Amino acid sequence: MPTEIYLVKAGMTMSEGMVEEWCIPDGGKVKTGQLLYRMETEKINLDVEAEASGTVKHLVGTGVPCKPGQVIGYIYGANETIPDDVGGGGGGAEAAAEQPAAAAAPEAEPAAARAPAAPTEGEGGRLLSSPAARRLAGELSVDITRLSGTGPGGRIVEADVQAAADAGEATAPAAVARSSAEPAAAASADAASASPLARRIAAELGVDLSRVAGSGPNGRITRADVEAAAKSPAKAVAAPGPQPGDRVPVKGIRKTTATRMFDSLQTTAQLTMDMEVEMDEAVKLRELLVAEWKDEGIRPSYTDMVILAVAKALRRHPMVNSEFGDSEIVLHEDVHVGMAVAVEAGLLVPVIRHADSRGIKGLAMESKRLAEAARDNKLGLDDFAGGTFTVSALGMFGVDSFTPILNAPQVGILGVNRIYDGVGWDGDTPVKRKRMRLSLTWDHRVVDGAPAAQFLGTIRDLLEAPYRLLI
Repeated sequence: MPTEIYLVKAGMTMSEGMVEEWCIPDGGKVKTGQLLYRMETEKINLDVEAEASGTVKHLVGTGVPCKPGQVIGYIYGANETIPDDVGGGGGGAEAAAEQPAAAAAPEAEPAAARAPAAPTEGEGGRLLSSPAARRLAGELSVDITRLSGTGPGGRIVEADVQAAADAGEATAPAAVARSSAEPAAAASADAASASPLARRIAAELGVDLSRVAGSGPNGRITRADVEAAAKSPAKAVAAPGPQPGDRVPVKGIRKTTATRMFDSLQTTAQLTMDMEVEMDEAVKLRELLVAEWKDEGIRPSYTDMVILAVAKALRRHPMVNSEFGDSEIVLHEDVHVGMAVAVEAGLLVPVIRHADSRGIKGLAMESKRLAEAARDNKLGLDDFAGGTFTVSALGMFGVDSFTPILNAPQVGILGVNRIYDGVGWDGDTPVKRKRMRLSLTWDHRVVDGAPAAQFLGTIRDLLEAPYRLLI
């Protein structure tokens, strides 16, 4: 019996996902432990390894929404027959289009026989090409509009793009802009020798694959090679971000953020107020704690101190630690504070659970773990579950005040702004003070203005006498 390939359930809250990329083509060989496919959910991406060795058969193409646990393919052993109609056609037109049809062409076909032809167009002049082919063309700097497709109906597939890159043909203008010491053909060859995951990671981290030495079989560039290059300024070359005229797909984290933020503004009664906090004592305490825990590598941030102050304040103001239901307001028993983390794909909000019962040291360790996991794409769906309030910090960008949007169905979110030099008074003498504004957005359906101000005032009082955070 063939081994079933399931869409992995990445957490208790996961309800849907999709194959973002098949790392082993339909009909390709795989070994146990080898990277098989990359899964995308609304919050995280996940690399999935093969649980058996054999020949891979796709049932589902890339970008098709599936349920957790759904069978998306099979791995057939050496002595097992692979039927042509598995799963009713192997995932539809998309899966068929991704099969390496170009491999059937004579290997000795000269480059002149594959001279650039007019682009294969569909209705309305749309270029007939698969999503995977377009993505690979961007990674390998291949001008896809100059290719002729070998897929069904002349569709351009990954094999067409790879063949053009291997031959050094149809190079996109961006690749031509290299220096004379780095010809485009060499760059394409280097990129082609990288694994699909390595190419994707290189694009995310801004690493020039032409400057990376591969440590895999036959010099193949692996994910570890790319990540090592990203940490070395001599090897990492910043890749350009979105440029004028580009079209950035709205999907994954960006789509989820856009949908939820819009829905939040449409379905809640949001108001925002600012309050100034004197931070002199908090600054002194943080400096002492950083020195105290230096040998342990623990550096509590000002945001950590704010999160702890928020957690303690939520215990004193339970209406803020609640959510608005259809017929009742539900007050949460636990205090789980979400912390907004900006990543390239959008905004993630992992949750520090039981934040009120953690000391500043434990909270600092957990917030660091979550932030690093978010940026390394290693968060699980359960890391996002159960948040009852959110803290969003923009002070590191020099922001003095902003209007954070509720992370519905939560009742409140606190914006943390920059610490700046203000002026206080010692009698008639002006004195320089460290100050910071906090920006609280709350749902007026649940909490009125006066209770919201009292909650924010409690946070201020805790930060102005920060020793109270330690007891």
